[in-house]
Amino acid sequence: MRESEYPPIVAEEQVLQGLPPEDTTVFQNSGATLTLPSQAPLPPRAMFAALLAILAATAGFYVGIDHLDGDTGMYTHRQLIFSQSAGAPNESAILTGVILDEDGQPLANYTLEGHLAYRRNAYANTSENGSFRMEGLDPGQLTLDIASPEGDRFTNLILLNSPAGFEPIGFTHLVFEWPSEVEFDNGQELSVEGHWIDLSKSQRENSTQPYDQTAAAMYDMFGTGFIGLSIITLGIIAIGIKSKNTGLIRTATVTAFFTMGHFYVSCGFGLIAFLLTLSLAKQE
Repeated sequence: MRESEYPPIVAEEQVLQGLPPEDTTVFQNSGATLTLPSQAPLPPRAMFAALLAILAATAGFYVGIDHLDGDTGMYTHRQLIFSQSAGAPNESAILTGVILDEDGQPLANYTLEGHLAYRRNAYANTSENGSFRMEGLDPGQLTLDIASPEGDRFTNLILLNSPAGFEPIGFTHLVFEWPSEVEFDNGQELSVEGHWIDLSKSQRENSTQPYDQTAAAMYDMFGTGFIGLSIITLGIIAIGIKSKNTGLIRTATVTAFFTMGHFYVSCGFGLIAFLLTLSLAKQE
C-alpha cells in the first residue's frame, strides 16, 4: 500500500481546539416553597367568622332549649302564644272543649260566656257529652265564665290560638274539670243562689292560663329543630377549621343564621360572620 492511502496523523490537541467550552450546570435554591391549600393557615377574618358562627350556634341551642321548656326561660309557651295574637285579626279564633266533673263524667246544659272587649259577649251551651263550641272570638287572652244549671259559676282566664300559616282561623281546644261541691262551698257566695270560684286573677298574676297543648307541641317541634341545626352548625365549623376550608365556614354561618328563633343576637352573629366570609371570597 502506498503512503498516500493512509490518513494523516493529527495531534490530539489539534482535534480538541475546535470544540466549544463545556458549560457547568449550577443548582441554586431560590427560597421559594410550595404550600398546599390544606397546609395554609386560615385567614384571621375566617377565624373571626368561625368564632361568630360558634356564638350564633350556641345562642341558637339556647333558643331550642327555651322552646322546649314551656313554663320557664326567656319565653314560655304562654308568652309565645300570646305574642302571636298581637297582629291577629279580630273574630279569628274558635274555642272548642269539654266540661267534666271530678269523676271525668261530661256535664250537659252548662252555659259558657266569653267576655269580649269591644263588642257583645259570646255564649255557648254544653251538649249531652259535655262538649261546646264558641266562634267569633279574638285571639289572645279571654275571660271565660262557666255556669251550672244550679247557679254555681267558674271563671278562668284562657289563651286562644292565633291563625297559623295560611289557616284563616285559630283553633283552641280545652278540657275543664268542674270544681267539687266542697271547693264551691269555700268559694265566694253570690247574691243569688250558688257560689263563685274565680281563678282569672291568679292565672293572670302567675301566668297559669289554660292553653291548647297542641300549640305547645308546635313550639316543641321548633325547639328540636333549633337544637339540631345548632349541632349541625358546630360540626360544620369544626370540620372547616380542621380542613382550613373557608367554604365550609361560610356554610356554617348560613346555618347559624337560621337558628335565631326569638333570640335575635344569634341572627346578628350569623349575619356578620356570613358577610366576613363573603369579603374573603372576593379577595380570593
